[in-house]
Amino acid sequence: MQLKCVNIVSADPKRLAEFYRTVLGASIDESHGGPHRIEIWFGDNRGGTVLLVVNYDGEYVPREFNACQGFEFQVPDVDYEYKRIQALGIGVKEPPKDTPWGYRFFNIKDPDGNGVDVVQALHAWTNAENHPGACRGAALCVIKQGETR
Repeated sequence: MQLKCVNIVSADPKRLAEFYRTVLGASIDESHGGPHRIEIWFGDNRGGTVLLVVNYDGEYVPREFNACQGFEFQVPDVDYEYKRIQALGIGVKEPPKDTPWGYRFFNIKDPDGNGVDVVQALHAWTNAENHPGACRGAALCVIKQGETR
């Protein structure tokens, strides 16, 4: 089984699609029902990429959550993306920080209040048994480079 796409609602799908195009380099496709159904592609529009479908709902009211909620995008250099996104005028509450499980990340909100984490893996272990943390049994564990095992 493979996740094909994620459907979300918005009172303004065009605004949301433009945010993801401008800020995260997504491709936009309105040929399948737009402007009330917009496909936002992250990748080459073929298998193995992520598709976010934004559907119009005139009664949808954006809201922000305090809990971890939203989307996560992995990048090779989170500090570069932090500076690039700040230069676009997008509000970033905190600078990038490292997690105990080996990611460096920062968070932004899209126009509808969805969380967008921009993350960089600091080091990958392909053998979960070598990982000192809580992800034993996983196929891939990530820890901070230089951490002892």
